[in-house]
Amino acid sequence: MKHKIMGVIAGDDFASYEKILCIDTQALAKIMSWTKEENYFYDYELNTSQIEALEDECSIELPRNLLLFLTSSN
Repeated sequence: MKHKIMGVIAGDDFASYEKILCIDTQALAKIMSWTKEENYFYDYELNTSQIEALEDECSIELPRNLLLFLTSSN
């Protein structure tokens, strides 16, 4: 699966930031607290602890001035 972070300015409809994540789906499931495979196919707004965990796991720094969402696809 492909996992991507999208960043949106509050009140805007379009993503102004995109980052493909290099992360194993099982590691991501643990961060996101997914318990079923069907959870993988939804979009999620990320909270602070999820953002920090993704930064640590992927060795990246994500912008803090945007609303960040996780999206996944095949």
